[in-house]
Amino acid sequence: MATERKPEMKFDWKSITPEDSPKTPVDLANDPEMRDLSTPNLEEGGVAFDFELPVYDFSDGDERLTGETFNLSEVADDRPVALIFGSYT
Repeated sequence: MATERKPEMKFDWKSITPEDSPKTPVDLANDPEMRDLSTPNLEEGGVAFDFELPVYDFSDGDERLTGETFNLSEVADDRPVALIFGSYT
């Protein structure tokens, strides 16, 4: 009885790489420096990276800038902060 071979599936990296790109996704995956950048260096209870973002008001269903900013380090000095990241697309 012959064993059935599965067809080889190859990833078409050219379809997602700009023509003028000096590196392919395969090059990046094999580059230790790039691999280090893609690995989070975090620990529970560790200090978060500081950032500042504009504050929006969505109370009437529309996006409206309030003129205020949110700065993580200012808020975290006063109380614990939970950051939740997600995609709403």
